[in-house]
Amino acid sequence: MNTLSDEEFEQIYGRKPVRRVKKKKIYWNRIIIALIILIGIIIGLVKLTALVVSKIRGDNTQNTNIVLNNTSSSKAEKDTSSEEEKDDTPAKYSNMDFTVCIDAGHGDYDGGTTDAAGTRYEKDDNLKIALEVQKYLEKYGVNVVMIRDDDSFLELDERCEKANNAKADMYVSLHRNSYDGDISGVEVWVNNSEPAYDTKLAENILNNLAQVGISENRGVQYGYVGNPSVNYYINADTVMPSCLVELGFITEEIDNKLFDEHLTEYGQAVADGIVQTAIDVGLVDESGKRLMSDQLISPEKPVNNSDSSSAAVAMTEPMQTDTSNDVYNTQENEWY
Repeated sequence: MNTLSDEEFEQIYGRKPVRRVKKKKIYWNRIIIALIILIGIIIGLVKLTALVVSKIRGDNTQNTNIVLNNTSSSKAEKDTSSEEEKDDTPAKYSNMDFTVCIDAGHGDYDGGTTDAAGTRYEKDDNLKIALEVQKYLEKYGVNVVMIRDDDSFLELDERCEKANNAKADMYVSLHRNSYDGDISGVEVWVNNSEPAYDTKLAENILNNLAQVGISENRGVQYGYVGNPSVNYYINADTVMPSCLVELGFITEEIDNKLFDEHLTEYGQAVADGIVQTAIDVGLVDESGKRLMSDQLISPEKPVNNSDSSSAAVAMTEPMQTDTSNDVYNTQENEWY
């Protein structure tokens, strides 16, 4: 079949031919399938992205929780060992090769003095501070002989005998003071012969306590309050350097407050004063090495003087003390 060209058609019919445009068939089903596939791909990508983000966040959260848990655990361990953490710090001294006798005054039925209300007993405070001193001395390597470490009682001669038999190099008796009036502060008592080693021990302890914080520094005292011609028993019958520390007035609110707030610091202060004395008098060197082969003796004490028998004989008459208003009350059973 011959098909006329457009020119031939126009010559024959006098017009241009009208040709039908063949419409292209649209495959809607294919388009729909393609759209469904595209949507599926997009949804898959979104889910994959969300999963990755979630994974990253989850890891970070887990790591954060681990850190927080470890921090909480460390904090809990620190809180439950508040006392032990002091032992984790480097000791101020170490390997100190000497022996000290620590005497917590009174005990058991002998309560010592009391506060104004009569509810706070000296014996309890004495034991508290004695245990703190023991803790630091032992941390420094010092051999500690405790007169008592519980609510027990020893007579004064038993206390001195225990220290002398142990060949202690120093003796420190710990007490609280009392007065029916407005007096506060810390003082340390030494034998009235004013021995050099004993005085050095008292000064070092008192200076360290003052650095921690006390209401008043009442200084080093000699003999016995109101009667300097006699001594506290432990300062008379111990052969080694000794002192009796009156750590504030239990009858004074400010001294009780300071005692309670600084108990641990007071314990370390007393211990540091003892160790410093051992170094000062040449008992040990700075490293703690012992320099003296024999027990440290206080040569100026009458008890160590063969020409004197006064320290070996107990007083049989009641001690006379100054009863004027400026004299305060201390432990009446501590005299010798």
